[in-house]
Amino acid sequence: MRIPASKRITVVLTFVCCGLFWNYGWIVIRVTCASEQTKIFEEMETRALKSDAKEAAEYLEYVTHYYVSGTRQEKGSRIDVMVERDRRRVIKEIIAYLRVKTGQDLGDDPQAWIRSFLGR
Repeated sequence: MRIPASKRITVVLTFVCCGLFWNYGWIVIRVTCASEQTKIFEEMETRALKSDAKEAAEYLEYVTHYYVSGTRQEKGSRIDVMVERDRRRVIKEIIAYLRVKTGQDLGDDPQAWIRSFLGR
């Protein structure tokens, strides 16, 4: 018994639509996670810029280690690149604040600042 062409087309289109909806769902999840990550970065930046050096270093540490590349986003994906760009921006801003606040220059490596103020 042969399946009419219209039924085969319907089955194929159904599978294609299911695949598209599946991919769309994952994209929505990834974008939502990225939005949450960047929101956290901005919140930590805002708090750091209103705090003393030790607290700013704690916020710097949080931003540095909060869901690093490849944990929430596919490493190297466009969304991951955007999240990591924002992370670097916030790290740079907090370090600039620490330089002004303390009069020290420990370089651009956040770990140097974290070790200096938190002993970790």
